[in-house]
Amino acid sequence: MITCSLEVHENVDELYKLFMSEKLSSERAECQIKKGKSLEFKIRANDPVSMKAFLNTILKIIETYNKTSALE
Repeated sequence: MITCSLEVHENVDELYKLFMSEKLSSERAECQIKKGKSLEFKIRANDPVSMKAFLNTILKIIETYNKTSALE
C-alpha cells in the first residue's frame, strides 16, 4: 500500500465544494478529504500508477480552478 498526503492552504472553501462533487475512490485507490484551516487530501493506493492518477486528478482540478479564478 502506498500513501500520500497533500495540503492546500488557499481557497479552501471553494476547492472543498469542487471536490465534494468528485468521485474519489476506485478499486485500486481512495482519497479522503479533511477540511480545516487547510484542505488535506490523504490518498491510499495499491500501486504507483493508481497513486499518480489520483494525484494528477487532484492537481488538475486545482490548476483549472486557479486558471478560471484568474479570469474574473
